[in-house]
Amino acid sequence: MRLRSLSAAVLLATAAALPLAGTAFAQDRDCKDFASQADAQAALTPGDPENLDANDNGVACEDHDYGTATSTSDDVAADSVAAAGSQVTATPVGGVEAGGGPADVLPLALGAVVAGGIGAVAVRRVAAGRRG
Repeated sequence: MRLRSLSAAVLLATAAALPLAGTAFAQDRDCKDFASQADAQAALTPGDPENLDANDNGVACEDHDYGTATSTSDDVAADSVAAAGSQVTATPVGGVEAGGGPADVLPLALGAVVAGGIGAVAVRRVAAGRRG
């Protein structure tokens, strides 16, 4: 009986947490979500789960129009490096988008709390069964 209660609690905890586990890592970006073709190319991963390379030729978002090329701070920094030889004279501005913020972790944390609560109830029942 105790083993059956514990098995049921583990199964219930897994079933409750399983749908939440994938939402923390899901990303569905399209070509329009990238600032340039180079950014899309950098995000292209094996298997192409985001379908950035529609014709499977290894080039991401090749048909998407990113507008006219304008000088960016990266271009200015590269020009400064080239002019100075090997010395870097420009200081990079801005941050690197890394993702994985608090909003991405919330569903996973909620699932962990639910699973932990269900597990605690199961352990308590097993302990009560041994005493009584």
